[in-house]
Amino acid sequence: MKIRPWNSRPSRTPPHRRLHRPLHRARHWVVRTLGLVGLATSVAFAADPPIQLGVPAIVTRVNDGDSIEVQVAAGPGRVRFAAIDTPEYDQPYGDKSSAALKAMLPVGSKVELDIITQDAFRRMVATVWLLKDGERINLNETMLEQGHAWAYRRYMREARYCDIEARARDQKLGLWAQPVSEWVYPPEWRYLKNGEIRALPTPYPETREKCLDVLKIAGAATYTPPN
Repeated sequence: MKIRPWNSRPSRTPPHRRLHRPLHRARHWVVRTLGLVGLATSVAFAADPPIQLGVPAIVTRVNDGDSIEVQVAAGPGRVRFAAIDTPEYDQPYGDKSSAALKAMLPVGSKVELDIITQDAFRRMVATVWLLKDGERINLNETMLEQGHAWAYRRYMREARYCDIEARARDQKLGLWAQPVSEWVYPPEWRYLKNGEIRALPTPYPETREKCLDVLKIAGAATYTPPN
């Protein structure tokens, strides 16, 4: 498996021609990896069949609660966990989410990647399976189950992620043990930091139903509670 280097030199393409380059790179990578030209015209989401199953890797770094760096046969690469989103390092619970993944996944851990696509930052978007004591553990779901992550409404296509998130919330696990005032959906925190919105939406009690409602309109920059 050949992975496009993520630390390569910046593009010299004029700005007006760069708009669709990240998507083009992702599509080209999918075609080159599998030779399935038909996949190049579709966008892959968490519920789509993975484009490559069980890619062996060794963890070299845990960046935060939903991204790691690995070594695969072709060289170093970066991985973004599919279907989940964890609080940013500078928002409530961000440090605890990162610490939780680091505790589960020490440097040197053996994992397998079910790779779905490559994102705009040249990371492999994948389900990460930890190989430990003869078991194969789905870390994406584990982070959700223990309350360290949100279901990533924009980039998932299965309601079960809302179900897993809801169970953790009902048990007040992890970030859900915080006051409702600190339940800030990570993308909205990023939109604020990037200047895309001027203020955060007022936090409100999350429910499985609201998660599903947002899933139905996935792609919206922000959302408000349904009536």
